[in-house]
Amino acid sequence: MQVSLQARPCQILRHRFWMLAVLSGLLLGLSFPPVPLPGLVLTALVPLLLALEQTRTPLQALLAGVVATLLWVGLTLHWALRHAVPAAAFASAVGLLCLTLLMAVPAVIARGVQLRRGRAAALAAFVLGWMALEALLTYGPLPFPWLQLGYATLPLSFFRGLIATLGAPALSLWVLGTNVLAYALLRRRDLMTSLLLASWLLLPLGFPAPASDPEPVPVPVLVVQHGVPAATWDRMDGPERLAHLLTLTETALDTARVRPALILWPETALPDTSVLFRLRAWVAHRRIPLLTGAVVPADGPGPARFAYTNSALLLQPDRPLDRYDKQRLVPFAEQVPLVETFPALQALAVPAGGVAGYRSGRTPARFAVGPLRPGVLICFESFFGNLARRSAEEGANLLVVLTQDGWWGRGPVYRQHLQAARLRAIETGRAVVQAGADGLTALVLPSGRIAQELPPHRAAMRLFMAPLHEAHTPAVRIGDLLTPTVLLSLFLLLGWTFRKR
Repeated sequence: MQVSLQARPCQILRHRFWMLAVLSGLLLGLSFPPVPLPGLVLTALVPLLLALEQTRTPLQALLAGVVATLLWVGLTLHWALRHAVPAAAFASAVGLLCLTLLMAVPAVIARGVQLRRGRAAALAAFVLGWMALEALLTYGPLPFPWLQLGYATLPLSFFRGLIATLGAPALSLWVLGTNVLAYALLRRRDLMTSLLLASWLLLPLGFPAPASDPEPVPVPVLVVQHGVPAATWDRMDGPERLAHLLTLTETALDTARVRPALILWPETALPDTSVLFRLRAWVAHRRIPLLTGAVVPADGPGPARFAYTNSALLLQPDRPLDRYDKQRLVPFAEQVPLVETFPALQALAVPAGGVAGYRSGRTPARFAVGPLRPGVLICFESFFGNLARRSAEEGANLLVVLTQDGWWGRGPVYRQHLQAARLRAIETGRAVVQAGADGLTALVLPSGRIAQELPPHRAAMRLFMAPLHEAHTPAVRIGDLLTPTVLLSLFLLLGWTFRKR
């Protein structure tokens, strides 16, 4: 008796299907830092595309996508389950499962299109659907662009012109195109496909590196990495934290070869504003501006349940306090997605780091310290190219990333986070100073090269000579044109596919 494919869609799947889906997930998981195997991502999706050949329904395609992305997410983001707060680790597990389901959607779209329009249209739908998903995770209500294909381990110097012209999404598109063409070559093995793949591989060379300032002004920036584990730091009160940071800073200032133009402390260095009076007195005495992360009581209109903001405070001698509030909050750890629309979701919030939900900021940092105009990104905001581009567009000549990655142990989170800083440097043509609580603290040049780096998981201080750049890259001047183009193309393709005949 013949089994209906629609009745029991999983029974027809063979061992080869499972092996291909697992292989794709394994290759994707090994494509991201800190794994030093550049290039794996260029063929990581080929096994998934081969597995989709064996599916007959969108449900089976969803199964293939879930198997691959579950392994990928598990290998790349397993550190999220090691949060020092058990409730936050559980919330992270829920978030990762949601992410897995979302990232399987392009496979479903591709299969649905193939059933009606054939393989070529399905491959186009796969690419456009994947790019639309990355846009959703950047601009949508579940902000988590951590796994964009452009953040994989790749020789970024080869792609500098492409990224500086069209932004980091163009690198994801290039990776997707390489996978699709490699799959097509595997299926057809003809000269035309080979030439097309070779041309596509060399395409990034057609984008010249952007012109930069001939002699950028170097500015000494003192970065202080306190090196205390996050859970221990959270238990310390304000005066104790301040005393530790001031001791490290004073030691660095006493041995510095030049006077710094700015001192950087990491994200949430101050647990509240109770020590601000003493800190402002210290800044006035030392006559050196200080930029620090802090948890600040929220002011102005907004939901009362979000009583704090994750902020950056700029203290300067004889000047009012300047402040920037983090705009993109970590899902579940800092704010439950869609909670502003559906307040009942606040019940899912967990006090990760002492605060069960921050209020998000609305405007970029507009700081100025003499010739230095730092554009500030807090924690995983460095994964949002639109925030960095906006800062550069509004006059920032240096990007500063304040982080506290210590909540997640000593896993690959540090290298993955620094990879985002490298993309932002190339994209904006700005040097990036990433100041971590216990790492990774580094200076990244506009080329994406890491010029200086502090050893992680210990107290350390260093004077970075950060170059100030004023020239705008094409990506800053024109913005993200690729994303709306992709979304429009996907809309037109789906409209053509499912229109009534």
